[in-house]
Amino acid sequence: MTVRRLPLIAALALLATPALAAPDTSAPASSAVPVHTPHDPTPDQLAAHIATLHQQLGITPAQEGAWNIFAQVMRDNAAHFHDSIEQRRARLPTLSAPDNMQSYADLVTQRAQDLQALNMAFRTLYNGLDDAQKKAADTLFRQSENHPQQAAAH
Repeated sequence: MTVRRLPLIAALALLATPALAAPDTSAPASSAVPVHTPHDPTPDQLAAHIATLHQQLGITPAQEGAWNIFAQVMRDNAAHFHDSIEQRRARLPTLSAPDNMQSYADLVTQRAQDLQALNMAFRTLYNGLDDAQKKAADTLFRQSENHPQQAAAH
């Protein structure tokens, strides 16, 4: 799979948790944070992203129930991801190369499972959107697919 052809679930990942698709390159090379550990967004970044997405989709009071479930899955996924990242970082100094690779594979596998849950919550929300909101969502998700770095920055 290439970066240019991310599936919808990857677009959801980028929209739901900013900058997860990119390795954490903000720290200097000599930092204790390994290059192959994904960026872990702060709670403030996640809250801002949820608020922005709520506004961009134009969620109405009648849609708040489905929205709240979707937003809670995003929060739960972020908390789970944070815990997984911290556990990985704590173990890295003692991991062999194969164990390091397995640790990363386990992280990605768990992330995929979390994204499936997010996708199900999003489908429920999406099905309750009106046509204009669906069109806006479709456009928003296509933009993130075509420009993953832009989506990650938001």
